[in-house]
Amino acid sequence: MPEIRKSEPDELIQLYRLHTIAYNLRNDYSKEENQKPDPLGHPADWAWGAFEGKKLLAGMFEIDFLMRFDGHSVKMSGVSGVATLLEARNRGLVRQIFERFLPSAYEKGVIFSNLTPFDHDFYRKFGYEVACARNYITINTGDLSDLSLSDANLKGEFVHILPGDDTSLLEEVHSAYIDGINHGIHRNYWPDNRAWNRFTREDPYTTGTYLYLWKDETGKARSYIKYQDVFEDGDHNMSVTDLAFTDRKGLYGALGITGKLSAQFENFKWLAPTFIEPFDFFGDAWSVETEIRPRDMTRIVNVKAALEMMRRPYGEGEYIIEVQDENIKANDGKYLVQFGKEGTKVSVTKKDEDICCDIQTLSQLVTGYRSLESAMYTRQEGLEVYDNEETLKRVFTQRPQHITEYY
Repeated sequence: MPEIRKSEPDELIQLYRLHTIAYNLRNDYSKEENQKPDPLGHPADWAWGAFEGKKLLAGMFEIDFLMRFDGHSVKMSGVSGVATLLEARNRGLVRQIFERFLPSAYEKGVIFSNLTPFDHDFYRKFGYEVACARNYITINTGDLSDLSLSDANLKGEFVHILPGDDTSLLEEVHSAYIDGINHGIHRNYWPDNRAWNRFTREDPYTTGTYLYLWKDETGKARSYIKYQDVFEDGDHNMSVTDLAFTDRKGLYGALGITGKLSAQFENFKWLAPTFIEPFDFFGDAWSVETEIRPRDMTRIVNVKAALEMMRRPYGEGEYIIEVQDENIKANDGKYLVQFGKEGTKVSVTKKDEDICCDIQTLSQLVTGYRSLESAMYTRQEGLEVYDNEETLKRVFTQRPQHITEYY
């Protein structure tokens, strides 16, 4: 039987070698520099593995994040780099890792876990469900060329941020941006400014990745935009990988960069959060191409804690919810949720439930990815509403979402 455990520092290189095989990457491990840990990479104690002796058969990273959720900053485990050696596949090794990882995350105070799946159905087996869609926007840059000129209030300047530059103003913008957005990730949580050093590490002159901070006319930082020059179908496209803003002025200030670059790029492409309305950008909406793409998945790790911190409606009320979680048995049971001006109280109960919910659907409802009205139309089994429907509709509402990290 393989041993499921965390990696030792000298074993971490095996996981990176496994990634080159599983993800069709290329790396020359005969070079000494490629055998050393990346100083900005993930530490060994974030790596889970299935080992036979010292040989890694399957593994993944459990990334330690601090995530925004309904006005709170909570612990979140991001899952990344799940892979299995070809000769060890179909042995249930990934399942065995998740069976150890999820209860362990519960015990150490994690509230949520997020991941970007290769296949959504595969991760539903472990309690994950679609939690964040993106709106893939394509606009001809010529149609945006006068954006910064059309608003007299958008006087400001762009500052090119290079590797090694001070990141404090980027952090100021980012913190304001994620404050009211579920799934937003704090980048000041890791020590030694490691998250921001990773974010700004690309050399624009060799990678074609550019990062600009936008300041208004008073010198206040209000937004930043990170984009890549992507050449496809004979055109250079401005592909935005990260755009954060403090307010409306910051959003349109950042978008104003297209006016300066319209001669260089044919199209502006942005995998945008769904709470942004792209048809607001200019008058003629026909030239905007949009496509909603489901992307990231989430699961609640600690149901009681999530229900306690979840945004509550105005006034007072209560409901009883029965939760089914096959992977974390500590979550199974019935909860009486009482809310009012003093906050929310959650306790275990034996009374009849108003709603019965599996962990997948509950993860969507609690994080605000979808409302109860929407969830009641799902083809997925696992949701039943028996009573107290008006209160439940007031509780489970849709809220702004944006998973801000790429794992």
